[in-house]
Amino acid sequence: MKAPLFFAAAVLTLSATASAEHSFTPHIYNVLVETCSHAQDDDRIALNKSLKANRLSKQKAVDKVVCNGQPLVTFARNANAVKVVSMLEPYENRSKGKVSISDVVAP
Repeated sequence: MKAPLFFAAAVLTLSATASAEHSFTPHIYNVLVETCSHAQDDDRIALNKSLKANRLSKQKAVDKVVCNGQPLVTFARNANAVKVVSMLEPYENRSKGKVSISDVVAP
């Protein structure tokens, strides 16, 4: 009797958490709009404050934030936001993997 009830509760809990992961709340939407606006306005200080206030690291913002279908750094480049690009560029380079190929057979 307890097993089916436990299973039903587990299914409801998992489905609730799965649906919560893929939905945008108004707060998340406002944070994204604010972040993209600061990037477009080339306001490095306001962008940094916004990221800190929402507990987002620069690395996470570079990897995850998308503005108008473009990654955050690309969006800032297209908006000619030089200060923001110079602030975020080191984090963009960190996320790219480094591959080196060396031929051990060659003399």
